[in-house]
Amino acid sequence: MAKDKTTTEKSRVHWVMQGKGGVGKSRVAATLLEFLTDKNNSNALGLDTDPNNRSLSDIKTLDVVFLNIMPDSDTVDIAKFDDLLMFMMQNERAKGKDLVIDVGATTYQPIYSYIIKNDVFNLLAEFEHYVHIPVAIGAEAEADCLLQLDSMLNAFGDTPTYLVWENQFFSTKSEHDIETLEAYQKNKEKIFAVVKMTKRDVLFEGALEKMTKNKQIFADVNMDPKYNILEKSRLQKIKQDYWDVLDIVIPTQNSKKESA
Repeated sequence: MAKDKTTTEKSRVHWVMQGKGGVGKSRVAATLLEFLTDKNNSNALGLDTDPNNRSLSDIKTLDVVFLNIMPDSDTVDIAKFDDLLMFMMQNERAKGKDLVIDVGATTYQPIYSYIIKNDVFNLLAEFEHYVHIPVAIGAEAEADCLLQLDSMLNAFGDTPTYLVWENQFFSTKSEHDIETLEAYQKNKEKIFAVVKMTKRDVLFEGALEKMTKNKQIFADVNMDPKYNILEKSRLQKIKQDYWDVLDIVIPTQNSKKESA
């Protein structure tokens, strides 16, 4: 459930961050960017900083810029983080848009340190900052995800708004909600909302995996003959699950109009 949050007229930066790889981070970034594109009349832009897994920039339907912060292919150039911030502040493609930044697991630790040392969230005060943290609940990676969650909540301070994405798709043990875990309980006052990535059954899971493998988003599916009517219906239900929650926790142009 979302907590009260005062909205502003600032553009928003959505940082999708998790140091543990393979826990659905790029799926979160793609879902978030599609939602913002849909609700903001295409006034949203993705920034893909993952040099090893360009899942976000591979989706052609979305407006995404790839920023190579590992030009030598094996070493992160921290000076490129300056380029990232300058792009956000000055590039014409970014002006007036909500931004979604997909931070790769490879670049997580360097950019985590950069954000803290340069006080990025306060430095870029013209933006409203959201930090989206996927947690693979019930999976072997759960403990590592929760450690990263705790680390970011305590290191980044009170400036950003924190949203936790509870990813149930990797669950390998008995089901439990993140709200029952000690790591959540001790930090719950800092967490604005939990977005449930609900695992339904193998048919729903198969449809979502097919869409991901095809490098598509929900909007691509309806007119694609590669999907039968049942697959389309399942993906529409998954999309609606996300949209129902995001409509509440993330202000958009449409939500402002409805409030007015």
